[in-house]
Amino acid sequence: MASIGVSFDRGGMPVTVVAVAIPARNEQRAIASVVLLCREQADRVIVVDDGSTDRTAELASLAGAEVISHASSKGKGGAIATALRWARENRPDILVFVDGDMQHDPANIHALVQPLIDGEVDITIGSRWHHQEGLRQMPPYRIFGNWVLSRATSMSLSRSIRDSQSGFRAFHIRTLDAFMQVMESGFAVESEMITLADLKGYRWKEVGITAEYDQVDASTHPGWVHGLSVLGKAMRVMRIYRPIRFFGMASILLLVLAGGVAVYSRISYPEWPLLPPGVLYIVLSLYFLAGFLLFSGIMLAGVNRISDRVFRMVADMMEEARNDRSR
Repeated sequence: MASIGVSFDRGGMPVTVVAVAIPARNEQRAIASVVLLCREQADRVIVVDDGSTDRTAELASLAGAEVISHASSKGKGGAIATALRWARENRPDILVFVDGDMQHDPANIHALVQPLIDGEVDITIGSRWHHQEGLRQMPPYRIFGNWVLSRATSMSLSRSIRDSQSGFRAFHIRTLDAFMQVMESGFAVESEMITLADLKGYRWKEVGITAEYDQVDASTHPGWVHGLSVLGKAMRVMRIYRPIRFFGMASILLLVLAGGVAVYSRISYPEWPLLPPGVLYIVLSLYFLAGFLLFSGIMLAGVNRISDRVFRMVADMMEEARNDRSR
């Protein structure tokens, strides 16, 4: 029985069913503990074993989780996509994502789920920046890296986000079709999902959580390598879903650069009535490239609107087919 205060109707049937999905790869040290703690907070717990070479799947099953295994690793994005497909088929009211390395405290699931049960928002994101203890626990290099990545992700959103890379999130079932387009196989899936939700107009908020860094550290790459990878993919997400903003910023930078070159050359070569031919060619090329990028952004935004309609039609067809099967 879930202990998050799930409400019941007069017939004693649960109104809200909460499922927890745990993407995991080689997490045998912590996965059983994570599953057991999550089972105290939710109705169903699934573990997506992403091609682990250790006993992750076995221990998760023994702890009481439903296990879905990938024959080979598909990355965190692939594991999340598998969990989303499971949720679309099984239709829990709320789906919560928890990392499998014990960094997240499952006791915080209640804080993430309650705003969804109350109808306040559609999505909640566990934020270490919104919890005094959670922020204090973050190492300085993580604070800086998280700040940079969150600022980059915020460029793709209608408002700022403080903890864009948190994998501790809760989604109402009605939001899941928005993520049919999820494509990232790495950790940038966190940025892409919130961007897609924001574009669809779903309400989201950040909820303060704590995090554990000392007990288990499952990082397989240096922090700066991971950070640069996520930053590059966050920029890619903005280019895909906010093309006018992305290419508009690039155009502005080129225009500023062209203006700087022109002013510097004018000061350095006062004998020329305009600019030296070589410099003039460079400035005009930069202006032309800036205009081309802005035009590309406008065109891609139009393509995005068309593709969004196509995906919406597909989602509606899938929903109709699902309803027909349930009749």
